[in-house]
Order: sequence, then C-alpha cells, then structure tokens
Amino acid sequence: MINRFQLNKINLTVLFLLFFSFASNAQISFDKNEFKTNTVDKMNFDYSVKAYLLNNSINPDDTIFEWRVIDLDQPSEWDLQVCTDGACIADPPLERTHPFILTIGQQLEFKIGWALYENEGNGFVKLVVNSTMYPENTDTVTLEIATLASIKDRNKTNILVNPNPINDYMSVEFPYNSIKTLMVYDILGNIVLTQQVFSGERINTSALMKGVYILKVDGLTDFSKIIHKN
Repeated sequence: MINRFQLNKINLTVLFLLFFSFASNAQISFDKNEFKTNTVDKMNFDYSVKAYLLNNSINPDDTIFEWRVIDLDQPSEWDLQVCTDGACIADPPLERTHPFILTIGQQLEFKIGWALYENEGNGFVKLVVNSTMYPENTDTVTLEIATLASIKDRNKTNILVNPNPINDYMSVEFPYNSIKTLMVYDILGNIVLTQQVFSGERINTSALMKGVYILKVDGLTDFSKIIHKN
C-alpha cells in the first residue's frame, strides 16, 4: 500500500517530468528582451533595434512560430515597422499574428522601430512570439524610445534638395563641390536609388513611384532628409 510520503514523491516526480518534457521540447528566446533610450534624434528619419530569436527546442517538429504586437503607444505621425527574414510590415495591427518558420538551432533577426518623419514624441511597443505547437512557449521583446526635442538638424543649413516635393528630377546641394554618394530609401528601408553626384547636379527620379522617401548623403554624418515624390 502506498503511503502519503510515497504518493507525494510520485506526484513531484510526475510534475518534474512534465515540466522537463515541456522545457526541453519547446524553447524559444530573444537574446535581449528590453530596449530603451531617451536620446533619439527626431531629425533622423527612423530609429530601430535588432533582437535575435533562437529556437533551441529538441523537438524537430517545433519549427512553426508566430509573432504579434500586443501593446503599442506612439505619436500618430509615426509608423511602426517590424522586419523579419528580409520582409518588413508597416504598422502591423494589434494582435494580428504573423507566422514564420525557424529551424532548430537557428536565429531569426527581428528589426523593430519607427519612421519618425521628423516628429518628436515617445514610443512604446511590445511583441510576443509563440510556438504553434506549444502555445504556452512564448517570449517577448519591448522597445521604448523618446526623442530629444532640443536636438537641431546640424546639417539642415548645409543641404538643399530642390524641388521638394520632387517630380522627375531633383538636385541636391551640399558644402564643397566634391562628389558624394546619394542613397534614396523607401519607408521600409529598401534602397531604391544610389548615385554619385556633384553638388547641384541634376538627378533623374522618374523611376520612383509616388510616395515618401528618405535621402541620405554618404560622408555627411547623420544626415537624412525626407523627400516626397509627386
């Protein structure tokens, strides 16, 4: 006959085995769970961080996961962007799931941030990732930022984009008539135009679709400029 001590011992053993089985078969984790800064320069077009999700499960079938935004607070002028595996989603709705595959022992980069459009403010976002096989197996990452309202665009008086909004052509004037490399990005961070030019040289932008872009000038530290295409 099993006494009370033996029964308690059996119960503890069962609980331990259940816990061990879950922990060993379903483990995902970010390399960093919290990002926070209050020194973001609003004159930079965007701000983002990178967190890496590791699948260290021992179950070879535990490879399908999903992420979603569960908390978001941001100025209405900002656009949240989440990029994984080379694909970016702008302003993902709260609680909408986004599935992805991550094989055992591999890491997936999560790039999380905002397009600021030169607007100051505070932002907070929280993402959760879970296994579809083991929904209880989750991990989270948060990003919290604040802009420095006192920061001024140090290069603003030195750079002139004409016209802005642009049509089929634009010119960029910068100090000294040396050659510079211009790079134009869309709002998801994809480079859509790169060209070496002299100050004031005419640049063909007819291939750009209507919308908002970011112009960066290589060699001019921290310079970025929002341009609009009609």
